[in-house]
Amino acid sequence: MDELDAAVCGTHEGARYWCNKRDNPGAVMSSMLWVLTLFSDVVVAYVAVDGGWGVYNVPIYFLFSFLALISQLKTMFTNPGAVPRHAQPLIRASESGIPETICGRCDAYKPPRSHHCRICNRCIVRMDHHCPWMNNCIGANNQKHFMLFLLYTLVEAVYALALVLNNVRTGETYASEATRALVYTLLAVSIATLLFVATMMYNQVYAIVTGIGTIDRMRKRGPKGNFAPVPWVDVFGVDPWPMYLLPTDVKSAAEPKSSQTTEIFSNDPSSVSNVSNDPSQRPVSAEYPRRGRGDVDS
Repeated sequence: MDELDAAVCGTHEGARYWCNKRDNPGAVMSSMLWVLTLFSDVVVAYVAVDGGWGVYNVPIYFLFSFLALISQLKTMFTNPGAVPRHAQPLIRASESGIPETICGRCDAYKPPRSHHCRICNRCIVRMDHHCPWMNNCIGANNQKHFMLFLLYTLVEAVYALALVLNNVRTGETYASEATRALVYTLLAVSIATLLFVATMMYNQVYAIVTGIGTIDRMRKRGPKGNFAPVPWVDVFGVDPWPMYLLPTDVKSAAEPKSSQTTEIFSNDPSSVSNVSNDPSQRPVSAEYPRRGRGDVDS
């Protein structure tokens, strides 16, 4: 049964569904996110029924909460752009002078601006960082879902702050001390959420505008590296712009039903560069040196 489960769900190549089972702290933190979101929903509904603010605010708040949670699930269970072990660089990439390197941990081709995640144990195309709140890496295929989660969560936090601060401005009194305690707990959660999520949204916008992701920025790989702004269509796909605001799958122009990682590497022998299939004949990425047989992941 365990072998069947491992074959169906995981981050390894060949798994039918992408899910990270290697990060226990990530599973706890992603669960905490749901608890905090649902707690906020309960408080907003309870205070509305108690007369603290209009009941019409409940379905509006619930809508953004629902969209945020759906986006979180899409981020968590979407393959962020794992590079297949047998991938090869495209001919046009080789002709343009893009360096061809291999990952010292995967012993396989590593596309530009990719990083190896030690938690997922895969190289991820355009990896920004591994997010424990999502229990997944943020990469080329799920960055849209992650940004939508941040957007909807920001709206939730601002909406809750507006409800509480409006009551403070008008001198609204609450029916019980329990209601007052819930309201001020919601206020604290909303302020903390707003500050943290706004910072994360800034990081994502910066990564797209400059092409320098969180990992590269922390390692101070600035403009001297092979970086360029990421086209918005590479993040949100070729759907009409109103679809950008919905947690739908990203569609690329080349292959509407495939991931955008096909624009960086290919499995078609006719479209790949004429490079050696022996990994030892290509330079090793400086991110991780090649390991010996006795070495283990840290």
